[in-house]
Amino acid sequence: PMMENGAVIKLSNQVIRPFYQAKAQQAVTWLQQAIPLPQFHIHKPEGALFLWLWFEDLPVHCQELYERLKQKGLLVVPGHYFFPGIEDADWAHSKECIRLNYAQSEADVQAGIKILAEEVLAIYQAPATK
Repeated sequence: PMMENGAVIKLSNQVIRPFYQAKAQQAVTWLQQAIPLPQFHIHKPEGALFLWLWFEDLPVHCQELYERLKQKGLLVVPGHYFFPGIEDADWAHSKECIRLNYAQSEADVQAGIKILAEEVLAIYQAPATK
């Protein structure tokens, strides 16, 4: 019935979108505070339940970052999976991005950001080879 009468659109525009926009903006604020590096960039959030994070000149491949974070209890998605067909290309950006979900509770998101920040800051302080 909500599809038929259009109520789902109203619900989406007036409740769901503002709710997740606020969560995204809060996560962006927390990330910017936790990772004060000039190499850290957040792609503009455009309505999904995750943020794209870019660590410019990341000293390790994003897959290694994923593995390190996983060991500490934080699951992200390495960005290289989202660049099909250019795996062998020499485009560093594809190896420097991760996707981070922000749709959990505030406590979980903050805990995840803390883990991420500690690991990323450590990686930039003690660079490894890509």
